[in-house]
Amino acid sequence: MVMVSTHKKRCVIIGAGVAGIAAAMEAAQQGIEVIVLEAHRYIGGRARSFLDEVTGDTLDNGQHVAMGCYSSLRSMLRQLGTESLLQPDEPIPIVFRSSAESDVFNPYRLPGIAGVLGGIMGMKSFSWRERLRLLYGGIRIGIRRGTRGHTVSSVLQAYKQPRKVVQRFWEPLALATLNAPPPTADASLLTAVVRKAFFGGGTSHHLLVPRAGLSQLWEPFPEWLKQHGGELRLGVRVEELVWLDDRVIGVATSDGEEIRASAVITAVPPKAFVRLLPPTYRERFASVESFETMPIVSVYLWYDTPMHLPPVVGLWGTQSQWVFNRDRIVERLQESRARYPGHVEVTISGARALAQQPAEAIATLVAEELRSIFPEVAEATLLRWRVIKERSATVLLTPKSVYYRLGPQSGIAGLLIAGDWTATGLPATLEGAAQSGRSAARLVAHL
Repeated sequence: MVMVSTHKKRCVIIGAGVAGIAAAMEAAQQGIEVIVLEAHRYIGGRARSFLDEVTGDTLDNGQHVAMGCYSSLRSMLRQLGTESLLQPDEPIPIVFRSSAESDVFNPYRLPGIAGVLGGIMGMKSFSWRERLRLLYGGIRIGIRRGTRGHTVSSVLQAYKQPRKVVQRFWEPLALATLNAPPPTADASLLTAVVRKAFFGGGTSHHLLVPRAGLSQLWEPFPEWLKQHGGELRLGVRVEELVWLDDRVIGVATSDGEEIRASAVITAVPPKAFVRLLPPTYRERFASVESFETMPIVSVYLWYDTPMHLPPVVGLWGTQSQWVFNRDRIVERLQESRARYPGHVEVTISGARALAQQPAEAIATLVAEELRSIFPEVAEATLLRWRVIKERSATVLLTPKSVYYRLGPQSGIAGLLIAGDWTATGLPATLEGAAQSGRSAARLVAHL
């Protein structure tokens, strides 16, 4: 066993997902020596990309989007020099489509809150009464306190949101941001989304869709960390925490090394966090082990003709929820465009039942739904499909489970916690992950 001594404050971070990267960057900027240990051979965690060997296109393990209000995430990317990959050439309105009608939510005609209100009032598929009820509901949800403990459905019902408005506006929003249907999702998280995104002012409401594979967002991180005196080790698994009495003083790794540190930050999923603890501590965190997770299913499709669809389309009346026209969003190789001219991706959140279906059945369903809505898809030939099931995409945050989220302080000396599942006050999003990492790292200086 190799013993590693430390002469200045050192922080070991377990996990190089978004929370771990954010924690490492924040700690390094405080002058703390950082060692990041990642069991996989890649960084980014559940927000990563890879090469499709047939088409040559870069695919994400699931479509992620950000918003202008994602201040922690954008700050992190700004330091890495990749924030521009989130900036579209022009703001992206959200088009909604069904087999019978369409609509557009365009909050960019006016700046800030005025733009959001104008976007709502400009949705022509709703009657004037429905638009006013939607506006009233949005304002009340955005300013309301005390929604924790209630479901999204119960709050929408309390504000007398019409059924059509719920089905065509609130449900798509809840599924996209909370990864849970309104009857299940905790309402306080929707309140946080509405408050930060719709009423945050400025460009808070802007939809930011990555223009490159997700892995490119984090690509500069290893070199950035090295330049700031830190170290990233891939393919190194933490087997257990090292203790001195009741304090965590380091970690023992899969390659037989013991690394001592002033603090250890775990940036791993909840069950992985509990597994790191000795049996005598696990009972204290039994509620964390009980977290359920919700899957997200992504379906990539390639056609023999270019798809002239809007960049982002929300679908009504189908199992498919969101369509991303990757020809208009992501830079593709010229060879890939020539061989596979049309490239779209469909995202389905809260897809617990669908994820149990065979991949071919899912692809067939999605392709049929797209053909029923878009005439140009109906006239095209499907050349290839690929289904990605992220079975544990996020924790399921209900009015009950939201109380089990832990803060950055574990209650164990020397051990801090980060991750999108922790008590950030936000849904389990990229922003929540980044915020949690920064919060945990800021506490290291006080240990």
